[in-house]
Amino acid sequence: MATQDGLAGVVETVVVGGDLSKLTPRERLNYYEAICKSVGLNPLTRPFSYLTLSGRLVLYANRDATDQLRKINGVSIEKLERETVEGSTR
Repeated sequence: MATQDGLAGVVETVVVGGDLSKLTPRERLNYYEAICKSVGLNPLTRPFSYLTLSGRLVLYANRDATDQLRKINGVSIEKLERETVEGSTR
């Protein structure tokens, strides 16, 4: 992992430029790990993928990221259904 000053420089490059392709592979890895750590995700489960959008390389949260975040934050998913009974929707 990068030093605190090195990590700050990496984050500044990404935040200001918004393009991970400007980083070295090691810097991208450091950034990936820092993002995972900041939100409590396990980087070994590959919660993010790299995606090119509008010519910029960005991180995209996979389903594994959303599943982990729901568990960490106690968010449940409930399927809501509507039914009509005697002309009234419930």
